[in-house]
Amino acid sequence: MAQAVLGVALALALALSSPAAFADKNNPAWSELRPSQQRVLAPIRSEWDALDAHGKLKWVGIADRYPKMSPDAQARLQRQMKEWAALTPEQRRAARDKYREFEQLGPEEVRLKWDQYTQEQAAKEAAAKAIESEKAASAVESATTERGAEAPSQPQ
Repeated sequence: MAQAVLGVALALALALSSPAAFADKNNPAWSELRPSQQRVLAPIRSEWDALDAHGKLKWVGIADRYPKMSPDAQARLQRQMKEWAALTPEQRRAARDKYREFEQLGPEEVRLKWDQYTQEQAAKEAAAKAIESEKAASAVESATTERGAEAPSQPQ
């Protein structure tokens, strides 16, 4: 559960930031980032100029902690940044709204919602695998039928 909350928090941290919180010297341009920070934050490069100072500093802090993260945590962070960058403005607004909704819930309610979500995702994955299996079986059947039609007839 902590990982899910962390993922949501990282992805939505920018939505809750205060633009007036920091002076211009704390509002780094992309070119002012170290190469190591640029590599880590590459998935959100196209969003960088639109971020406020507080959001930029949060991401710089995350980039600085990145080398100390486990490989799984690093991969998760990269995936989440790519997913966030791929969202439309409407999808981002919906995600921010959902985050605010979750902030109002207690730990047990969050756990219940997370459990429901993971069950739904597992069901969707199972359904997708079933469809793929059906497609594969259908393709094998079609190929077998076509080969049977193409096979030369044996003299009797």
